[in-house]
Amino acid sequence: MFPQSLTLLIFSFFPFTSALFLLINSTFISLEFNLLSVFSFNIPISLMIDWTSMMFLFTVMFISSMILLFSVEYIPPLEHKQFSFLLLAFVLSMSLLILSDNFIFMLLGWDGLGLTSFILVIYYQNFSSSGSGAITIFSNRVGDIFILLSIALLTMNCGWNFNMNEKFSITVLILLTLAACSKSAQFPFSAWLPAAMAAPTPISALVHSSTLVTAGVYLLIRIMNTPHPSTLSLILLISSMTTIYASMSANWEMDMKKIIALSTLSQIAMMMFAISLGSTILAYFHLIIHALFKSMMFLCAGMVIHSSSYQDMRFMGSMLKSSPIVSSILGIASLSLMGIPFMSGFFSKDPIIETILFSKFLSFMSVLMLISIGMTSAYSTRMILLTSKFFLKTKSDMNLHPSNFMEIPVILMAPFSILMGAMMMWMTSPNQLIILPPLVKFLIILILLLGVMLGSTLIFASNKYKKFGQAAISLWFNHFLTTITFKLTAPLMNHFMKNDKLWQETYGPNFCYKQISLYSSSADLIMNQLLFIILLLTLSPLMVMLF
Repeated sequence: MFPQSLTLLIFSFFPFTSALFLLINSTFISLEFNLLSVFSFNIPISLMIDWTSMMFLFTVMFISSMILLFSVEYIPPLEHKQFSFLLLAFVLSMSLLILSDNFIFMLLGWDGLGLTSFILVIYYQNFSSSGSGAITIFSNRVGDIFILLSIALLTMNCGWNFNMNEKFSITVLILLTLAACSKSAQFPFSAWLPAAMAAPTPISALVHSSTLVTAGVYLLIRIMNTPHPSTLSLILLISSMTTIYASMSANWEMDMKKIIALSTLSQIAMMMFAISLGSTILAYFHLIIHALFKSMMFLCAGMVIHSSSYQDMRFMGSMLKSSPIVSSILGIASLSLMGIPFMSGFFSKDPIIETILFSKFLSFMSVLMLISIGMTSAYSTRMILLTSKFFLKTKSDMNLHPSNFMEIPVILMAPFSILMGAMMMWMTSPNQLIILPPLVKFLIILILLLGVMLGSTLIFASNKYKKFGQAAISLWFNHFLTTITFKLTAPLMNHFMKNDKLWQETYGPNFCYKQISLYSSSADLIMNQLLFIILLLTLSPLMVMLF
């Protein structure tokens, strides 16, 4: 697996240099090949190579190479080959999605992501993983259906390219928005994201930072150049609902991986909110930076879980003493997530907050978004305190065994979490600066402090406030809304789809033999009756002549 990671790391710098070249020269390359041509009906394969797609492709390839390097010691040696094959298939699907410029070609990468994510989530092959994989693939299939419906509605224009979005009807835009929400786990499709934590930690680091959940945001960035106001209002409503319950849930959650997953859900909703305000460049900016520090955070969590053998933070401890490098890098990632000044997250989160206030659209949903950004600091601080305490609540003879080899990819990724924000800010918008009045600046700090206080209240409050925990942990009963459909359709599915051996017995060779025997006996009976009728018809004239 080491040669694959090194090869992928070397190849990742080709898109990076291409992105810089295309950005400096303000150029793009559009390639189109005819796949099918019938009269005037053309179905093309379209590729768009610009700085947006190249920078995102570099991010995906760089993170994948680091995860492959991390997996050399994390994954057992006998499983290295199949694991690397699945991971590279996932990266290939994401690359097709990034480079595609029309919906028909994009569907290849979109479906590939859904299929490979299902295979990776059920990697451990137990009942919990199976249930998580089922809810993941079914939620993603809803988005696939919306994409297919959009392709069907766009057939009347004979144009499926992203750059023809001014011709999209309001129905197509709403269908594409719902498809993006299903892939990016926005309301009401949020239940699959925490459930997908059943996958191994390296898979979580890739799926929940730069590939699967970001596919919906990337689709909206591509098609929202000329949006409809109704679509923007829908995205505004969905994203503000998602971010507040994701932040609330993270304040009650004790599973370290699920806290980071809910944090991803909140940040993806923040990108959606930026898109709804018309700032697609800021959403893309936060998408790249978030992918870099969130994948590093997942890898740090994997090392903490690997060394302590627990995912519950109440049983963790003494990581600061046993592995100071991992604790330091986890702190760097958390500071970047909180948007502390001069970390990379600050350069993408602060402009989004300023755009919210500068847009003069300070509605209740905007206040919810700002409070949830403040709550990010509360649950990040809580996670650091619980994982890095100086005592253990588990067995006294427990041996913490941090791996030096697994620290290498995390150390390589750490500078990006500090420097990438400033680099991208200088590259993309060197002259742009939003100047707000001092009162509005203080308002941002006040609302963020309010969010920190609310998050702290949720953590340390009395039992009266903790009664809200069930609603928050279930993502405002989103789990029940998602699973109730399966309960309603389960009898029908069990009738038509028997599993394993029972299916073969019911619909297999035995069933075929019985059915064919029944049909053949029925045919014999019909033939006998027909022969009897024919005989009667032929003999009836003779009987009349004789009598």
